[in-house]
Amino acid sequence: MMKRTQHSNLAIFIFSFIFVLMSTPLAISADSETEINFEIQILPILQNRCFSCHSALKVDANGNATKPKGGVQLDSVKGIETSLHGEVIVAGEPTDSLLYQRITLPEGDTGIMPPQEEGAPLTKQETDLIRKWIEQGATYGEWKGNQSEPKSSMTNTDPHQPTVMPPITSLAFSPDGKSVVVCSQAGLHVYDFPALRLQRTIEVSARNIHDLAFSPNGDQLAVGGGYPAIEGIIEIFSWSDGKSMRMLREHRDSVTAVAWRDASSLASASLDRRLIVWDLYTGTVIQQLEGHSKGVSSLCFLSDKNILVSTGIDQSVRVWDLISGELIRSMNNHTLPVHDLALRPSDAGLPVIVSAGDDRTVRFWQPTIGRMVKFARLEEVPLDTAWLNDGSKVVAVCTDGVVRFVDPDSVEVTSEIHALNGWAYSLAVHPTDGSVIVGGQNGQVRHIIPK
Repeated sequence: MMKRTQHSNLAIFIFSFIFVLMSTPLAISADSETEINFEIQILPILQNRCFSCHSALKVDANGNATKPKGGVQLDSVKGIETSLHGEVIVAGEPTDSLLYQRITLPEGDTGIMPPQEEGAPLTKQETDLIRKWIEQGATYGEWKGNQSEPKSSMTNTDPHQPTVMPPITSLAFSPDGKSVVVCSQAGLHVYDFPALRLQRTIEVSARNIHDLAFSPNGDQLAVGGGYPAIEGIIEIFSWSDGKSMRMLREHRDSVTAVAWRDASSLASASLDRRLIVWDLYTGTVIQQLEGHSKGVSSLCFLSDKNILVSTGIDQSVRVWDLISGELIRSMNNHTLPVHDLALRPSDAGLPVIVSAGDDRTVRFWQPTIGRMVKFARLEEVPLDTAWLNDGSKVVAVCTDGVVRFVDPDSVEVTSEIHALNGWAYSLAVHPTDGSVIVGGQNGQVRHIIPK
């Protein structure tokens, strides 16, 4: 399974801000050359307009939890850096920062924050301050924010298990189908299948990890992640013993997707807008592909492994010829950021891929001729997709925790299964029996059987 993010693994790019309507004193204009002071100029905006819905989880005496809206926590540095794979605020890149994207949408747009029914949008002075602060590096000064842990009268039966787990950004079946590997900001965990009992934990070097993929022969595991706006890291592990074999460090921002080309090379995608093809024997870069105007969220190889398809925040689906190193197609039918791509498992006719986007669509493409064939609009945003093994259906997991099965010919949703509570970020299809594993909010992992 190839990602995004975030993902999710660039999962997940949709979230909802509900702001308290209060005026905010601004000490210095954003037009000034003076460096923006977070605690004086930005923090009051977040406190007065955002914190009421985007604060750390709270648990009352009855054990009822109030979670931050949309899984986005803004009342601490840690919360901001870990929400939605670190893409809420991307230091130095306002247009890649989901917060800035949402607060600057045109008035009346269905995605603008705050929503139209909740009141007026932020003023231009406020959005300009936030933009300039992000451009200057999005530093927080001495502010750390809410450092408290949620309290509850309910007993936690596992003393090593935190009250709230981060979302599952990616997962994959081992080639023999006997294990499921899941990744999140809590690390890399291996469960047996189908019981889903924890077998082992593999220690990873990156703080945030977004995607994972097995090598073609199944003996190695690639894990992509890194540190937002600082460094992207791909770590290669031996699957048999979980030992780290190689670290690849060239990306300047988090790695959101990894895809094996063959046993000795793989491709990676990053929020730094680049795709890199790596030689795994030497750990060196074979190719760098540049053309995306914003961060890249997903990629997949076509069957001949000489064509690479990518997509991302810039809403485009791009097709690359690795022999020439050139961009050969750019398809722009999506109207909002795109989260994931998956190749149909069939050798008959032209290759077909499916993409999933914030515009609530799954779209079907013939990438070698640059043609969108058709699309299905879903009730909720799809964050990850895969094909059933025979290519008869597309599986999409969505922000309402529902798994939807889509017929690629009629583009109708043929069945729906509620898999988990909250957002579902990732999925994988079993290599032989066709069942589906879904990962989502609060570390949930569920096994479902297609109807």
